[in-house]
Amino acid sequence: MKKLIPLFLASSMLPIVAQVKPVKIAQAKATSAAKGYPAAMAVDGKITDQSRWVSDKSDKAPAIEMQLAEKQTLAGIHFYSGFGSKDAVAGFTVQFFDGQKWVTIPAAVVSKNNNVALSIAFDATVTVTTDRLKVIIDDSKDGMARVKEIVVWPSGKGDLPPIAVAKGGHGAAKAIPQVPLIYLNQSGFNIGKPKRFTAPTLDDGTAFVVRPASGGDAVHRGVIQNKIGDFSAFNPISDIEYVVQAGEHVSVPFRIGHFWLERVSYQNAVNFMIDSRHHVGNDRHVCGGSFGWRDDHHFGWELHTLVPQYLSNPSAYHRMPSQVRYEKPKNPKLWGALEPYREEAPDIVKLIHWGADVIVTQKLKHEMLKSQLAYFLYAWPVLSAYLPEQNFQVVSEYAFSTWTDPKKDRNYPYDESPEHNLLALKKKLGSTKGCLPPGFSVQPNLMMHEVAKRLGRSDADQYLDAAKTQVEWMIKHIDWNNPQTTKGQRMSEFLAMTGMAHFLQEYPNDAPRGLQEKIEQWADVVIRRSDNLWDFRKLDDKEGWTPMGDSPQKWNEPGNVIGLPSAILAALPSIKSESKQQRLRQIIWSHFDQMFGRNPSGLHFSYDAPREVEGVEYGWYKFHVGGIGRLAEARFVIDGSCKNAHYPYHPEVGDIGWTEGWIQFNCCFNISLAYLAKDETKFNLKRQGREVLIQLHAPLNFDEKSVEKATIMVTDGSGKEVALELTEDSINARTFSRKISMPASGKLQVRHGFGYLATTKSL
Repeated sequence: MKKLIPLFLASSMLPIVAQVKPVKIAQAKATSAAKGYPAAMAVDGKITDQSRWVSDKSDKAPAIEMQLAEKQTLAGIHFYSGFGSKDAVAGFTVQFFDGQKWVTIPAAVVSKNNNVALSIAFDATVTVTTDRLKVIIDDSKDGMARVKEIVVWPSGKGDLPPIAVAKGGHGAAKAIPQVPLIYLNQSGFNIGKPKRFTAPTLDDGTAFVVRPASGGDAVHRGVIQNKIGDFSAFNPISDIEYVVQAGEHVSVPFRIGHFWLERVSYQNAVNFMIDSRHHVGNDRHVCGGSFGWRDDHHFGWELHTLVPQYLSNPSAYHRMPSQVRYEKPKNPKLWGALEPYREEAPDIVKLIHWGADVIVTQKLKHEMLKSQLAYFLYAWPVLSAYLPEQNFQVVSEYAFSTWTDPKKDRNYPYDESPEHNLLALKKKLGSTKGCLPPGFSVQPNLMMHEVAKRLGRSDADQYLDAAKTQVEWMIKHIDWNNPQTTKGQRMSEFLAMTGMAHFLQEYPNDAPRGLQEKIEQWADVVIRRSDNLWDFRKLDDKEGWTPMGDSPQKWNEPGNVIGLPSAILAALPSIKSESKQQRLRQIIWSHFDQMFGRNPSGLHFSYDAPREVEGVEYGWYKFHVGGIGRLAEARFVIDGSCKNAHYPYHPEVGDIGWTEGWIQFNCCFNISLAYLAKDETKFNLKRQGREVLIQLHAPLNFDEKSVEKATIMVTDGSGKEVALELTEDSINARTFSRKISMPASGKLQVRHGFGYLATTKSL
């Protein structure tokens, strides 16, 4: 349950906002009204307990309809309800009349609300052009509507004006605490990785120290340069908290530990994917434009990211507690084409099964949804331990039979695809919505090539050829200096670089000429645009920090911020310069740190982070109530990020722009965790007489107070592969080891993970 009030409570009058005036309401009528509280009081400009609409006790379905003075396009509403700071309307639905019928606005379906003042921007899935609005009360105390005021705002004026702020006393909201002016990762840092902070108010040359949070002498010293302090060389093996002190400022306390980011993130990442499922998640409402996950549309990228997570670090997911249980469908048209998984399957495998099941059951034919099936099929050799063979047969038959079909099965909101043949060359560059990113078909085609080879299909090469043709086109026609090809794709940017890097690293002999250079050029742009006090990759080389737009929905950008590490990590093996690699690693970690508080607001991107993420003190300004995704009660929702006006350093602008969690944002974080695991996993093999010491270095130390286990695969000279369990070398270690007898063949190969994200070593 949400524990804090996400928006400021109402004062007695509407806020005065320059150049933005509410829409004029000509008339209001209600299904009923208690004596002295008519419908007209809900639109009279007064936010008081004395001037409100209250429905009659006998009214079992209270509603209020507003006739606007003229027909116009609307941006959203402010909705004030309850009595004082209590008895808020818990559930309501906003509809508009389109000239023929009443249409529900997806973003304005609210449930489980306990806030007496709400700001609700209308979602871009539907353009609300009308002269009539209706609010239907679905859930309220004693079944009675108590509405103080409904303020309607016109479109085309930018963000919705701020909610009215109380002037103290009864109903006043708590202000966000002053965040310390040393901005860093509130939770902590990984041993051996970059550790940097931003001090925008301090002069260059100011000395800083790192010391125990409980007090004591400095354990590390440094000097601030370009508003940045760097204490990357400080790598204590300790279980205490530290702070940075510079001038009169002291940071929030933080930890430093082995794989700290992974430790506080892995379970949270899976928790969100469990809760946000459509039909079977923590909210069972039917959501428009949603398939496997709520509000995913056709570009949720769930299997694009869940599968890499599992392939890169399977041992971590095998150890997690089981939360997911198979549910039989009430409507077999929604899911159920795939036979159920084994109950002992890891939750991440159950989630992968769910995503594929929805696509094949509903016979979804959008090219991006079909492309998700390539990840399922590619991972089958490791998924097959938990899934019946029938699953592979059904998915492969559907994928291969529809892969080249240019037609879609239905209309999809935000669909920018000209057609849906995944072997076709994709020349269109999508909008900033992120629904048609360049190169999205490259990696799926490479995977289908491998699947077709395993099956002995004669058409296997056509998938490799299609990927190559697409990459050749990108080398010639994509200009990384154009922001629309990179950050302009927002949360979908990672697909271009992960696909191109996959091709170069897995098929170097088939890679198109110029691919290596194209990847390096991309990295050069990233480095150039990250030269600022936040180490933050900007939108362009001028004043653009993040994508902007003229409506409240444009643009919330956390997905791009936390997805960038995956793209950089994918590109790193192709970067020849050691100095560039070092700088790129700083940028990788600065973007993880952005999510955790190293940003102009000083807040973690998740509103609930203080109670869900170890060590975080300050979460995002608010969370979104309602919306298509209905994520208010889901765990680990990535709610918002800093907007262009916050940069380079303007914390005073506060809570501006759009805030709403989205499945796509969390998937970006997931794919970055996947590529980070690949980057951090290494083997050491050492012969000791007739034995071999196998040592695995991987992000698996999640419990610093116990000895943990990891499982790898071992292949001898005959080709036989067996699982082998390793043991952590000590409590709170970075490595897992075991000695085995050297095979008679004298040959040995070890593997952790699978496919293009596996780490292997031979002896």
